[in-house]
Amino acid sequence: MVEEEKKEEFKKVNGEDDAIPEAWSGKLLLRKPVVANGETVNEITFREPTAWDIERIGNPVTIGLYENQPKMHFEGQTMTQMMAHLAGVPFSTIRSMHPKDWENAAWKLANFFMPDLYQ
Repeated sequence: MVEEEKKEEFKKVNGEDDAIPEAWSGKLLLRKPVVANGETVNEITFREPTAWDIERIGNPVTIGLYENQPKMHFEGQTMTQMMAHLAGVPFSTIRSMHPKDWENAAWKLANFFMPDLYQ
């Protein structure tokens, strides 16, 4: 019953019939294993951030709106700190990631740190 009410509310707010978003998965498969908390792992799982995480660590994404084309930028140190915090791993784990794994993780999390531009 509660799930149906959530779907109906989503439809009212978004004006869409069957466009219910899937649950977010924070799991990221790595192209290169890393050591996390003393264990070699092939994936890292991030939890969803909260406003408290942003207040504590800072917003790792900036958007330049005063250019011809809005431009998004990752603040590297802040994003690394946020990733480590959300995954419950030391900074050294995130810093040892393959660059493409780091970028994939940053893009996976980026939407949480940007406004909904359609509102």
